[in-house]
Formats: sequence, structure tokens, C-alpha cells
Amino acid sequence: ALVPKLKENDFEIKYIGSNDGIEKEIITKNNIPFYGISSGKLRRYFSMQNFTDPFKVLKGVGQSLHILSKEKPDVIFSKGGFVAVPVVIAASIKRIPVVAHESDMT
Repeated sequence: ALVPKLKENDFEIKYIGSNDGIEKEIITKNNIPFYGISSGKLRRYFSMQNFTDPFKVLKGVGQSLHILSKEKPDVIFSKGGFVAVPVVIAASIKRIPVVAHESDMT
């Protein structure tokens, strides 16, 4: 619902998401440029991935810095989630404002 309204008002939209997620298919079907990055999450249970995923986040920060340097956005709109972490960190480093919207009720 948000994307059509932003497009109506001449906002230029780019999407940064997970290389492994389903969002790429959804986003590209709507003619929105998609950038895939590496990301990881912290699980609340023991998993060997809790030892490797921080490195994926660091890689994602580097990838996000590259994307943000290329695209030069005025603002980052974040829906939260583990994929947003590298993007928001990169935006903070580049001093790009972030608008965070969390719509979950929990």
C-alpha cells in the first residue's frame, strides 16, 4: 500500500533485501530495483550459525555501504527485521536518516 502512494508522489524507490529471501521476486515484479545483500540473525537457541552469522552481517554492512554510496538516498525506510540491520548500520555510518516502521503487535 505504501509503494504505490510513494510512486504517485514521484519518490524514487530502491529495495535492499536478502540474497536468500523471497522478496526479490515480489519486488522485481513491481518494477522496483532490487539489491541483494548478505545478512544473518541471532537465534535465541544454540546454533552454530550464531557463530557465523555476525560475519554475514559485517559483509552486509560493506555491501550496503557500496549500494548507498552508489545510490545516494535521501532517506532509508526500514521495516525492521534481521535483513535491515546491515542497511541501517551503513546508513548510520553515512549519516543518512532512517525511518523505522515496525508494524508487528508483539
